[in-house]
Amino acid sequence: MPYPEACRELIQRIGKSIPVPEIEEILLPRHTPAAGQEDEFGFVILEDGSVGPFYVCLGDTLKRLAESRVHTPAAARETLSAALEIGSNDLSTSALAIGAFNALSQHLMRTAGFDPSATVSPPNDIPADTIGMVGYFPPLIERFLAKGCTLVVIEQKPERVREQEGVKRYTTPGALRQCDRVICTASTLINGTLDEILSSAGPNKPIDLIGPSASGLPDPLFARGVQSVGGILIDRPGKLRSAMRTGDKWGDCGRKYQLTAENYPGIEVLLAGI
Repeated sequence: MPYPEACRELIQRIGKSIPVPEIEEILLPRHTPAAGQEDEFGFVILEDGSVGPFYVCLGDTLKRLAESRVHTPAAARETLSAALEIGSNDLSTSALAIGAFNALSQHLMRTAGFDPSATVSPPNDIPADTIGMVGYFPPLIERFLAKGCTLVVIEQKPERVREQEGVKRYTTPGALRQCDRVICTASTLINGTLDEILSSAGPNKPIDLIGPSASGLPDPLFARGVQSVGGILIDRPGKLRSAMRTGDKWGDCGRKYQLTAENYPGIEVLLAGI
């Protein structure tokens, strides 16, 4: 079963099990970042303050969302309906769906009394000579190069990847087969490439999915062999709103976390706790 379909089944189950608050607000960045600048994210905020981040820099996602005015008060949307659009062929719709799914997930975890940011993260010093990287993460590249690793970077816009010794650039995921470990951007959840990435990497390979867009329930990811999922719990929605209005950084509006099959209780336990 493809990842989007598994997510939709999970969303439907949640909708049948618990009351779900509606979307109160959708925050979008003020502008599209220029070439070489940081990536940008939007946020779905539910009526109870639960927040779901989503990446807005794939294709013309940000432009289309801004033009559709989904972020205006009059465009309030039902959370489950928005989340069930995961897997849409339209990138802007799929991106917003991931945001809604993430917000729904944060609502469920909080209601069940599970704080993902309070979990103990696994060690990051897993031995690996060749590390695959789906997406471009410059700080991580420098860290792994300092350890003597070779980096295989899969990036659809290879011009973003700085040429340097020890870094190989590819635009397709076939090269992941040669890697000992794979670090994957959560934007693959939006553009529908996650299943292809997992297949290309091969079985029984440590794969870490990271990024704010990975702040949803990780059950479908663990079922596909993903080793860990790194997301963020936004617990200061008021400060987030202010930061988005002024264009300031929003990283200190929440707490990052890393979930594994060992430190995450699972959907069954979460629902039983409500």
